[in-house]
Amino acid sequence: MYARAILLGAALAVSPVQAVEIARVGDLEMHCIAVPTSELTAEAAKAYNVDQGSGRGLLTITLMRKGRNGEAKAVQGQVYAGAINQKNHISSIPIRQVQEGDNVYYLGEYRVAAPDTLRFLVNANVQGRMMKAEFSRAFSTP
Repeated sequence: MYARAILLGAALAVSPVQAVEIARVGDLEMHCIAVPTSELTAEAAKAYNVDQGSGRGLLTITLMRKGRNGEAKAVQGQVYAGAINQKNHISSIPIRQVQEGDNVYYLGEYRVAAPDTLRFLVNANVQGRMMKAEFSRAFSTP
């Protein structure tokens, strides 16, 4: 189980261009990142059943609660996401939960016609506490 968690983390290694968006509400944190699926390793794409076709992207969301000792623990919630492209077309991003032991991830696949910049809107409900993140990601042609 932990091998897959490490696999996803390695597959989504963050470069300076792909900063993680972090939203905080009290002791809760929501981490969001959007990447083209072409940046995933074949092994990670297969493990998480992600289509690596061109014009596809993966939105990854994690919800965590920080303890008094500063240690973060994954928590479950309800996650909703959408994206707006440069032509102001809005699309919903279906989100699925992946649970591996104590780790919980929320994954959503979307389409993007590069070159474009998508503005992502992510909402989460964790035990009645609402969280919201909004961030943009530019996608260029290969």
